[in-house]
Amino acid sequence: MRRDGGSVVSVSERNAVQRAFDQFGEESGFEKRSGSWYCRSEDVIAVSNLQKSQYGLSYYFNQGFWLRQLGAEPLPEPHRCHIRARIGQLLPSEEQQVERLFDLGHDVSDETRIEEITALLRDRLVPLIVRAGSLDGLRALISEGAIPAYLLTGAAQRALG
Repeated sequence: MRRDGGSVVSVSERNAVQRAFDQFGEESGFEKRSGSWYCRSEDVIAVSNLQKSQYGLSYYFNQGFWLRQLGAEPLPEPHRCHIRARIGQLLPSEEQQVERLFDLGHDVSDETRIEEITALLRDRLVPLIVRAGSLDGLRALISEGAIPAYLLTGAAQRALG
């Protein structure tokens, strides 16, 4: 417990960004481990992770893709994935909306923030994650520019040709 402005607040209380992140993972049917949400397919493990900025009230949404042919890692950490990106890199047309919603310093009600984050992730990110669940899907996303080639490690570039 901690005191904020005279009231007692539970340290485990989740803010709107964290609640929206968890709602996204649960609604998508992903598996939560160590604060990250995992979506596994035969070829790829997609890892979604929320990272608090050390400089303010904002959060970063990290998305990683682990190519199973490059290593048997059941729970890869997002920063170790073969393809890794911030959500704004995967959804560039929504970058301003992402910045506004994932920054608690912006004046947005909790209800609106949760609704808009979950809708954005459900409607725009989940289809990309599903498509990226196969090597052919990843290749198509890369060739279309939906996943910029600079986000791939050298090993991923070689594996995906």
